[in-house]
Amino acid sequence: METPTGAHVAFDSARIHQDLTSLTNDPTVVHRVESLIVAQLAGFDVVATETIEATITATLEQLGYTQMARQYQR
Repeated sequence: METPTGAHVAFDSARIHQDLTSLTNDPTVVHRVESLIVAQLAGFDVVATETIEATITATLEQLGYTQMARQYQR
């Protein structure tokens, strides 16, 4: 993945899991959202941090978790 400074670092899906578990205690929601996000990001060779963040927000909103999406954006 590419950081905002342009550096390339290894993608760590555990960070997505951490972010989602900070938004909800429901493991079913975390698993569902996380699976969809990782599947969408799998198509990228290099993905920017901003793209990951936008994908997380968009996926939460598409699944009807608007409040979680707003919390994530903060």
